[in-house]
Amino acid sequence: MNRRKFNSVGLATILAHLPRLTLAETAVSQRHGYQVAAINNGLLTARHNGMAHSQSAVDDETLFQVGSCSKTATALAVMTLVRDGRVDLDMPVNRYLTRWQLPGPRGAVATIAELMSHTAGTTVHGFAGYGPTDKLPTLNDILTGRGVANSDPILAQRRIFGRFRYSGGGTMVLQSLIEDITGTDFATYTTNEVLRPVGASHATFAITPTRPFAYGSYENGQALEGGYMRHPESAAAGLWATASDLANLFHGVLQALAGARHAIIPMALAERMVTPVCRKVGLGVFVSAGPTISHEGRNFGFDSIVAADLNTGQVRAVVTNRNGAIESYTEQLLAH
Repeated sequence: MNRRKFNSVGLATILAHLPRLTLAETAVSQRHGYQVAAINNGLLTARHNGMAHSQSAVDDETLFQVGSCSKTATALAVMTLVRDGRVDLDMPVNRYLTRWQLPGPRGAVATIAELMSHTAGTTVHGFAGYGPTDKLPTLNDILTGRGVANSDPILAQRRIFGRFRYSGGGTMVLQSLIEDITGTDFATYTTNEVLRPVGASHATFAITPTRPFAYGSYENGQALEGGYMRHPESAAAGLWATASDLANLFHGVLQALAGARHAIIPMALAERMVTPVCRKVGLGVFVSAGPTISHEGRNFGFDSIVAADLNTGQVRAVVTNRNGAIESYTEQLLAH
């Protein structure tokens, strides 16, 4: 799906303090569920309410699809390759790709950093996912738009109307890069090198998680057939996570910025991530006044948002299994 553009409520209120639920808010949440997580002074707190699906209530360990928030985990995975001297951010990605080459007018020159900041000119904004009976495409199918893929081919076009163009397709090129460089599938590498080290212990890129997970619903409340869409486009939209996982992911960036001893990447690379390239986009994160880094996500049936204040170290994350509901939560549950 397209990246969700939340209104002005989003980043300002998500960094506010967490009050107790009112009775009205509890009633609103009974038909669908959410989690809220916060990190203040290094201390993680979490809250939840509502239903994962008709037979199960949400708890702090229930997994939600977090859509495009997957891209921050992917960016950190790329940064671990830079950390280890295996790739150079400013080199063309085709230099490292072995199974497939990025085509198009800019294919030969599009750099890794450009792919991470949506400035490479790559196509395919987002991905719809696949239903419960659909055959799943391979990574090559997704890259080439062939086989059973329901998305267009990914290529790097000329940047006629400016540099920034949001592209989940570009993030899938990064998935191919990670697999080609490491010889390991994307999910395994990113879990071992990013998710576990930052404390996102429940998060998974599995198409169907083995842990309890929420079923999604559309904005009108209609449930998704089968409960969720399957996303083989792991790097761009395939992460299942709790709100606490997302908060820990962003806290990992803050620790790197602080030069913490066991940080996932060096300070210089973290600073590169949070430095705007254009239109308030960094590498795998968006950068706003404050300064605040953030990312939003939307798959069919699920919305998510996570933000971290670079001055205070506050982190907030919200996930929900109903499209559109998260705006109500950021207003009602996170306001002062």
